[in-house]
Amino acid sequence: MGWDDFHPHLFEVGDQEYGPPLEAEDDDEDEELLGEGSAWAGDDRELTIAKALAISPDGVTYIYNFVEDWRVHVTRVPISPDQDVDSVTCVAGDNAGPQQESRGDEPFSVDVANRRLAGSRRPLATPAFPAGPRASSDQQLLANLTLVVLMLGSRPTRHGTREAWKNIRTEVLESLQEAGLVDASPQRKPVTLTDAGVAHAQRLLDKLRTL
Repeated sequence: MGWDDFHPHLFEVGDQEYGPPLEAEDDDEDEELLGEGSAWAGDDRELTIAKALAISPDGVTYIYNFVEDWRVHVTRVPISPDQDVDSVTCVAGDNAGPQQESRGDEPFSVDVANRRLAGSRRPLATPAFPAGPRASSDQQLLANLTLVVLMLGSRPTRHGTREAWKNIRTEVLESLQEAGLVDASPQRKPVTLTDAGVAHAQRLLDKLRTL
């Protein structure tokens, strides 16, 4: 579909709305933005398809770009006898959806969606294996060094976290976020190191300093 989260979005689940946490780039905007998000029922990052459909069995509506009001309605269909009961598969929607103005000709593809769904079921990265349990030792080292670089280039915030800029490879950031070591929200330029990330980076720094 070619939507890259450039515009605001939310999920309508029954009579409730779930959206991303609103974080202000500018301190002066904090109060206004947080006030707007206070009406949401919860953080959409904590809402799974299973939870959403349990709340709203008739389906869930994804709204993207509040000005254009683009909507995708997600419903559940009965599984076939030979399908894994725990699997999630997209069965329709090819070529549906308007194009985002900043992207080329990239209509929605069921095949691409199912490859992404299959990839989401792979073993998750952890602090012990920040590039994922199947990654090579060099990939693990890259992820660990990336975290160290983020730590060294970070600054404390007034919220008690540490932030660094996203000037590194996207796939490495995604693995570190999956491992719970950073928060790399696409709505913000800085990367926030989680408490686990700060502790892990500090242990790595201590080891490197003994070399």
